[in-house]
Amino acid sequence: MGTLTIVLPDELEERLRRVVAERYGGRRGALSKLIEEALRHYLDLLEHGSEQVFYAVREGEVVASSHSLDELAAKLRELGVDPRSIRIVSSRRVKPIARMGLRGRRA
Repeated sequence: MGTLTIVLPDELEERLRRVVAERYGGRRGALSKLIEEALRHYLDLLEHGSEQVFYAVREGEVVASSHSLDELAAKLRELGVDPRSIRIVSSRRVKPIARMGLRGRRA
């Protein structure tokens, strides 16, 4: 693993540390994990344009990635990873489905 030294504006550093604390707590290596995850997403976006990429993340580490959920599921089966033990993250924000009102069948 390489070591990088970077300089960030104070405001951005404060936001970064706040998000790390909220997401990972005070665990050792939490800052590195968040930055690694963010860089993976950003670099995939640059390399693949607007294509959507799905990541299987376990304990802050990317286990597998794919361009479709079906491919990701197949990769997880090959690796013998239980889908309930991971978190699936998308490179693009998924639009929530909002439905309102009663739904029923007409007689």
